[in-house]
Amino acid sequence: MTQTVGKVYAEALFALSREEQCEKTVYDELNAAAQLFAAHPDFTALLSVPTVGAPEKIEILRKVIGSGTGVTENFLCLLVEKHRFNRLAEICSAFNALYYDAFSIAEVFVTSAQPLSEEQRSALKAKLSGKLGKGIQLVETVDASLLGGMVVQYGDTRMDNSLRTRMKEMSENLRKK
Repeated sequence: MTQTVGKVYAEALFALSREEQCEKTVYDELNAAAQLFAAHPDFTALLSVPTVGAPEKIEILRKVIGSGTGVTENFLCLLVEKHRFNRLAEICSAFNALYYDAFSIAEVFVTSAQPLSEEQRSALKAKLSGKLGKGIQLVETVDASLLGGMVVQYGDTRMDNSLRTRMKEMSENLRKK
């Protein structure tokens, strides 16, 4: 069975974080780095330029990410040295899957017409946690075209309680009559 580059690196990082007992810290730092570099793709491109040497790239990287655990910082530097920094998002996604599996966390995608309030977020997490028997990691997006309500997806399950969908269903039912 072949594995993707991202999965191989993620498994190695996860094993090291388990050994060092810093899984949560590495999870937080790796996701923060992935978000930072996704928001600034030019920076990722800079770290991939072949005319800039690895020591200079690593110096730049360390200035940008600041100090964190040695594990995450050293891992990001390794990615630069091995010319794999452009795979950070893929590695982060594979690491997250390992982390969620190890700590019995379900990743739930929620799309709503407006940002969820803290009260809505807490209620949704509590309900889903009870239903799934796992901790919940919400990934939230806002889509004004839903008009109201929300769409919740985890695994192969999708619950669409959006106003847009209910109106569409109502319209289809009226056409049938």
